[in-house]
Amino acid sequence: MSGKEFDDIPIDKQMKKREEEKKSHFIIPNEEVVKVDHTPRSIPQPRAINHVTHGKELEKGLCSIKEKRKDTNSPIKDDVIIFKVEISDEDKIDARGDFEKLFVKNNLKVNAVKKSNIAVVSSSLKNFEDFNSNLNKYIQSDGKQADFFQYINKISIVSKEDKQATSLIEEKSADNSLKQDVQITLVPSLDKDIYIKVLNYLKEELKKSNGELVDEPFYLSDNTPILRAILPSSGVDLLSDQEIVHKIELTPFYGSESNGKIEELDVSKVELRYENEIEELPLVCILDDGIRLPKNLSNCVAGYWVANDIKTFTAEHGTKVASRAIFGDEIDKNVLENKALTPRVRVIDAVISDGASRIPEPVLIERIRKAVIDIKDTTKIFNLSFNAKRPIKDEEVSNLAYELDRMMEEFGVLFVVPTGNHELWSSYDSLDEIIDDEEARMAAPGEAFLGLTVGAITRNNHHLSVSKEKEIAPFSRVGLGFCGTPKPDLAYPGGNVFLDNGTKYIAGNSAAYTINNKGFIEGGYGTSFAAPIAAADIAILAQQVPNKNPFVAKALLLHHAELSEAMSNLHTSQQVDLCEKLYGKGMGSEKNAKHSRKGRATYIRTGTMSRLVKERVKFYMPSTMATHSKRKTSVVNVKVTCLCIPPVSKNMGYEYVRAYVETSFHCINSNGKDSVRNPSGGMGRTKWHNIHHFSQDFSVFDSGDWQVWLHLFSKPEIENKTPIKYILIVTIEDLTEHDVDIYGGIQAEAIGRFHVLNEVEVDKVEAEVEIDADDIE
Repeated sequence: MSGKEFDDIPIDKQMKKREEEKKSHFIIPNEEVVKVDHTPRSIPQPRAINHVTHGKELEKGLCSIKEKRKDTNSPIKDDVIIFKVEISDEDKIDARGDFEKLFVKNNLKVNAVKKSNIAVVSSSLKNFEDFNSNLNKYIQSDGKQADFFQYINKISIVSKEDKQATSLIEEKSADNSLKQDVQITLVPSLDKDIYIKVLNYLKEELKKSNGELVDEPFYLSDNTPILRAILPSSGVDLLSDQEIVHKIELTPFYGSESNGKIEELDVSKVELRYENEIEELPLVCILDDGIRLPKNLSNCVAGYWVANDIKTFTAEHGTKVASRAIFGDEIDKNVLENKALTPRVRVIDAVISDGASRIPEPVLIERIRKAVIDIKDTTKIFNLSFNAKRPIKDEEVSNLAYELDRMMEEFGVLFVVPTGNHELWSSYDSLDEIIDDEEARMAAPGEAFLGLTVGAITRNNHHLSVSKEKEIAPFSRVGLGFCGTPKPDLAYPGGNVFLDNGTKYIAGNSAAYTINNKGFIEGGYGTSFAAPIAAADIAILAQQVPNKNPFVAKALLLHHAELSEAMSNLHTSQQVDLCEKLYGKGMGSEKNAKHSRKGRATYIRTGTMSRLVKERVKFYMPSTMATHSKRKTSVVNVKVTCLCIPPVSKNMGYEYVRAYVETSFHCINSNGKDSVRNPSGGMGRTKWHNIHHFSQDFSVFDSGDWQVWLHLFSKPEIENKTPIKYILIVTIEDLTEHDVDIYGGIQAEAIGRFHVLNEVEVDKVEAEVEIDADDIE
């Protein structure tokens, strides 16, 4: 064979061709959005009940509340009455219309929602008496007056059993003298003067119960006071009986887990290579126990911050987490094969733990708050690889998750958090058994609605592991999130483990390799090491989106998540729900999310909307794709992701999310008419979920302006004109084998309508250095 039969291809020419395939995403401007006024209507249906009998039952409840208060000596006894209102199971306490009629017009404040139909409410003594008088009118008129009472099922005291968390009840000892570390949350949304009056009284009650207060009261961002105390079981019951107490639970403690084996690979002499200037790399803040990289890698740390109450720290876990953010999942291969490391991002070292002990929740929240306030103008991406020991429950969102959500809403920052680890893999023989155990469910703060929650998958197959290649790791906690919310969001490599003859091993071919604080490579495992890779992906994507918005980067990463073979198999076998429970949207990949290409065009829309104005967002389906329409053959896929950033309220229980954007997909059918093509069964479009994510395959259709219709729903406390931010991503992808130029078709046929997302110049920013690197202990 002559060497002339094939031409040699220069490597740089191949690379140039590959670069040319990368195309900027389209931006949907305001001009492509049709706004439609909306007038909401609420028409309550009368209930077919005996109003007199019903009213007398409610009257008994009011009498029991009065009777209970006779024996109290609380200093707020004459200021406020707190009780419970229950409506029908099929109704919601905070539904618009009903809410105003039941509560606002009766001057009852809804302080908290236990379940969707059960509220803890408060009233002044006068308003309580007026409420009682209205009930008498309801009874005497046979329901013709004060007819709102027909929608109330029950009025009662809030029992002490209602106030004790499941975790506390499970741990309560028969020995009443055994003391526990607990958090006492007071009834939310009361006047500040009431809290001031009652706090000293509660401190005295603690002493009477043989308890002791730990630190001063801690306040959540909504001003709800929380007292941390050491209290015997007998004292728990006594404090639970106080009207002002809303909840008593075991104090959650958070920390990191680090399991690994040191490899004899010293990175202190490994070359650091840069694809760009190091100052141009995006920044990720690592909230952990410090970072101590060898000097040759020290330029990868952009700045330092240490919580005021931390004097020394180990940098044991934080160094490993940081190395995964900076260098990714293939530290071992790059050192062994390339003798070099290439940083993807730089990090800010924010020390919120000493690394020696687990942190009580109030202390951790306060440290994170201070760090975010100081660092948020330098980077918006924060990695927090800390979890509680216990799985979440559906009682309410944890204080930590709630505070992370509030900071994300207020400051525009994004927290990346892991699902957490468990040890069930050492007790079960199969992955199915592990994921079916309720103890495998994610741990706080993984349920944070606005954050990016990351589970761990394996990198490679190991014949002794219960997990195959790119399958959920044996130790990784799984979804769902709070009250069935889709969580985790994504999955990233986090290592692999197995059990052999009773001995635990880390799979060498699939370990999560890190750099430890001694400067050596270490093979380990944990969701802690999956999350920072996701944080780096977010930081890289955020450099190229409008306003460097991390939530646009998050939406792109979710939208363009990839499916491994294990994930695809679940989709093929109609187990999409199980796939979401284990992996979220799939494997995150900033490379896949960053660009459009010839056969796959992505549109991005960022905006705000209010309750009284719907939006119809247009995107263009080109004729280059429509000409390939063919019956009974899927020729194109359209994928939609809509992420909104709603207010949240911990006090509202199951109704935690206070707004969401409903999506509806409209295409042009083969007859040239508008056609609604939403997935069957509401797939990916669940009410009151802040992320809608779905896709549809099409066979026969027409080109032109297709649309996604958006409709904001919100709770009563949110005013009609209050703007809620949203991000909409739409992708059209060719499924044929004809190499259809979708992207070029849009450019040629929708000339000038959709802007192209240009590269954003990287701002050269330095983190403010609070301490010198040489001062780290």
